[in-house]
Amino acid sequence: MTDEQFTPIVGQVSLDPYCSSKPRLLGVLDTNALLSSIDNDCRLPGRRSRLLQMTDGGTVALYAADHVYGETYRRLPRIALSSPIPIDALRRRFEQEYLPALRFVTVSTADVADPQVLAITDPDDVPTGQLAKLIPPCVVFSDDRHLRRPGFAPADWHAAARAAVAMADGVEKQEATAMLVVGAGFGTANLIKFVAAKLGAPAWLVFLGLVGVGAAALWRPERRQVAAKYAGPVAEALFQMVEQALIEERLGREGLRQVIVPALAEPSLKQQIAIVLARQTEPLLAKEVQALMQSSFSDEMVPTITEVRNVLSDNTEFFQAERHRWQFGRQAAPWHH
Repeated sequence: MTDEQFTPIVGQVSLDPYCSSKPRLLGVLDTNALLSSIDNDCRLPGRRSRLLQMTDGGTVALYAADHVYGETYRRLPRIALSSPIPIDALRRRFEQEYLPALRFVTVSTADVADPQVLAITDPDDVPTGQLAKLIPPCVVFSDDRHLRRPGFAPADWHAAARAAVAMADGVEKQEATAMLVVGAGFGTANLIKFVAAKLGAPAWLVFLGLVGVGAAALWRPERRQVAAKYAGPVAEALFQMVEQALIEERLGREGLRQVIVPALAEPSLKQQIAIVLARQTEPLLAKEVQALMQSSFSDEMVPTITEVRNVLSDNTEFFQAERHRWQFGRQAAPWHH
């Protein structure tokens, strides 16, 4: 792909306006996709499913409703009957690889009012739909027709998973290139400043391009020529690495854009709290949740800390992981029976 053919992603609307760094995408996982991935992993030694690959670097965070945990354990013996893989191996794969990558959410379905969730005809799938509507934008990974028909799950969840992996790989390669530049030391830092001055672009934006902005400074051929002249083949190789990573991320993002459950126009107070908390990697205080809400939503009336605490304590989706600190969902330990 030439410089002229490539369209920079500068100015494109983010897949997820509530994600500032990592995770960059939230996924909601259903039982059938999880079971299929576990079985396929075990049939092919050394294989890691796309569900695992997308979470490896923290680019994608995966959530599942509580019932997925129980359903997986109940249905693994049935999978073993039609699989060459024994039940112990299937269970071990689930517990060692998938449980650490998932957060399970106790979803309340007592107050379902969303028309899209009400259109789910199988009651077992309602919690998954309700979960997706609590934390959008997100992608639902499921092959269940009861989630496909109302528009939650894509027609082909495998294609969506491939797109998520492509996006995650692109992000991780950009970060690896950035670490390569930073780790090279003072001499490389001076080289960056020198080349940036010749290009007329900010130094860190030239090399890092972590969100597709910095590398855009290099798409013009004349700037690439200047960079090659002053920085030499090493810099040109770095440019190419960033360019390929950005292309990979862009293609993944575009594939996901077609299947993502969109952001809500007017999220409720509970949804606002869920949206910001689901995108955090550590438990937060109520005042920290309130500050994130204030920066993420445009409502003039910011809820008080007491109102935020009440929502956190009154709803099963929020888990008090530490004293006064809350998170959305929780990790689950293996089920010993």
